[in-house]
Amino acid sequence: MAQRYVLAVNYENCTGCHLCELACSFAHHKVFNPYLSRITIITKPEVQTSVPLYCLQCQDAACARVCPANAIYFDESVGAYLIDYGKCIGCRECAYACPFGAINFDKDGKPIKCDLCGGDPECVKVCPYEAILYGPENVVLRKIKKAKAAGVVYEIYGKKATEPKGDEVEKAEEAVKTIYRIWEERKKLNI
Repeated sequence: MAQRYVLAVNYENCTGCHLCELACSFAHHKVFNPYLSRITIITKPEVQTSVPLYCLQCQDAACARVCPANAIYFDESVGAYLIDYGKCIGCRECAYACPFGAINFDKDGKPIKCDLCGGDPECVKVCPYEAILYGPENVVLRKIKKAKAAGVVYEIYGKKATEPKGDEVEKAEEAVKTIYRIWEERKKLNI
């Protein structure tokens, strides 16, 4: 059996910058539009928390089970549930069945969900705080466990510094520069 790759989130690292949404919408639709993103950042300012919402590629995916047209299928090579738009009838049953609300719709009413960018997720590349992780399941889960353990230690022995470290600032600035570069290239192409 091939090693399973997963997308996971270290929620404590998410700052709610929305770069992942912009990178996702650009990768799939060539526009910067969070409504066309397959990942959504939910921000709760009252508790100072941002939570990325995305398809978890469930073992027994409800969206695939309820699809009357069998348009949602698991692609072993990507490790993700994909949508065959040639079969999709636009009934929205997949969105109703998803317990996480990870399926959205484009302006034409077509369902959109995370397809792991064919195995190379754009959201992971632009996340300046490494809140979004992708890789072999055992490696990613180990990183998440370590981060959670570190969070518990910080709660017990003192809070993390609220100022970002130098390398975190550099990563964020680099991600913003990349988005601007892509935007400038897009304008030149007149898309």
